[in-house]
Amino acid sequence: KYLGAMKGPDGNVYCFPSGSERVLQIDTVKRVARSVGPNLRDNNMESLFQNKWQNGLTTDEEGCVYAIPLAAETVLRIKTGNPGDNEKKDATADVEVTTWKLPQPNKTLAKWEGGVIAKNGIMYCMPNNHKAVLQIVPPCVPSRDGLAEERARREKELKKAGELQRQKELEQRRMEKEEKEKKKREKKELKQMEKYNKDGPSGNVEVDRKQEKDEETTPGGIPFKYKTGIATLRSSAHRVKYSLNHRKHDPNPVGNDGSSTNTSFLPADLCLENIMKYNIDEYDFHGAIVNLLRGCDEDLIGTFRLMSEDIQATSAQNQFGNIALERVASKPGRFKLENFEVPVKSLTRKCQNGSIEKAQKYLSDKVHSDTNFLTLFDKFVENAILPLLKQRMQHTGVEAAYSPITFYYQRPPTLRIQPGPARALVRAHDDAEYGHQNGELNFWLPLTNRDISGVDLWCESSAGSGDFHPVKVSYGEVVSFHGSSCRHYVNPNHSQHTRVSLDFRVGVEGFFDPCWQMVGTTDDHSRRKVTL
Repeated sequence: KYLGAMKGPDGNVYCFPSGSERVLQIDTVKRVARSVGPNLRDNNMESLFQNKWQNGLTTDEEGCVYAIPLAAETVLRIKTGNPGDNEKKDATADVEVTTWKLPQPNKTLAKWEGGVIAKNGIMYCMPNNHKAVLQIVPPCVPSRDGLAEERARREKELKKAGELQRQKELEQRRMEKEEKEKKKREKKELKQMEKYNKDGPSGNVEVDRKQEKDEETTPGGIPFKYKTGIATLRSSAHRVKYSLNHRKHDPNPVGNDGSSTNTSFLPADLCLENIMKYNIDEYDFHGAIVNLLRGCDEDLIGTFRLMSEDIQATSAQNQFGNIALERVASKPGRFKLENFEVPVKSLTRKCQNGSIEKAQKYLSDKVHSDTNFLTLFDKFVENAILPLLKQRMQHTGVEAAYSPITFYYQRPPTLRIQPGPARALVRAHDDAEYGHQNGELNFWLPLTNRDISGVDLWCESSAGSGDFHPVKVSYGEVVSFHGSSCRHYVNPNHSQHTRVSLDFRVGVEGFFDPCWQMVGTTDDHSRRKVTL
């Protein structure tokens, strides 16, 4: 009656008809055997009487059992029920028995015996007396065209994955090279730290740079508190991926002459240093920044201290050479930015077990979210700076300045905090190295007493001149200069106090392209557009 059997996905065993005309289902749990499906001969599903099928294959994905033709001229397919169907009253209800005609010639006896299922779900039966392998493709398997498309898709994906891997490896090698160059550069800068005498630098940065690596005190004999790390904690993370190609001096967008975006250098007279005064009562930046810093995380950004001279106490030296300090607990008017103390770790990079990256991000977010400070800053720029800048443009002969003209000013400005006594300085640089254009002007506002910190902004008088000189700007004054072309830096803070300043840039319509950004630059400077 039957030749061979296979367990179906539903847990039942299915026996393949040889002399019988129906499939036999065996429930091994209930120990019940029953015929399932139609009478094969009566329904013209198979014409052979004996040795119809022998052995089979089970495809769990589609829930079927296939019987391999021996003498039969068809393939027997049994669509079984689902697991658990044996609990039903009629476990045969969901079983479907069908046959598929074999390709010609199909009159041979003992055609195939045994078979396998490939990974793609297609079945292959081994020939006995037949001359060819029998391929059985279940309905759940795509067509030949579909398989070809799938194969092409997979090859495309593999090729894409390989390309991505190659790009990843190239990027990794590039980053490793940049990191190596960075460490080499930092090591070189460490060796070239400037040692200033009491009269200040000579004006020649290369001459002024001397070894301070083994020095433990400032030229005035005060022990360094900030021996390593960077000079300032700032509220921005404007960076250029270091590359000689990126750092070439070409701040004009697109073309060297700026013709493609109609941009060019600002007029020469406008680029000269210009110091203006402003009303510190109307624009109380000192108070605004004090309030901002008082709301910061003390462990990350720092805290205010009250110097002993402010409370008429006895002076005493501690391990850092600082005057005895007391934290301010009351009287907001007693807070001074000169007495703000930054944690040492917040000026040290993460690779050196510091937290400068985290501190910069935190401070940047604080400045961005301080609406009182930003309102004051907007009022200052739009009512005090831009009208004067437009007037200066008219005096330099810019015809467009006599009509409404658009300015693009950096908002928020960058807050910089430089504590001392410290070794580090801000190296001489021009802002074109960081993707700034020749069509914008720098503005620098000190918020602390330069006579207390001994820190100044040092600038060239013109691009490449090398005649560095201190720009002696006090609180209540703001200086404009062309930082994109003129190199500038700040000297180390060898005092026991802190230098705090604000700086921002203003781009001028016709000279500045607000849509351009230098390749390799990560820029977090947003700008506000104002027309006067």
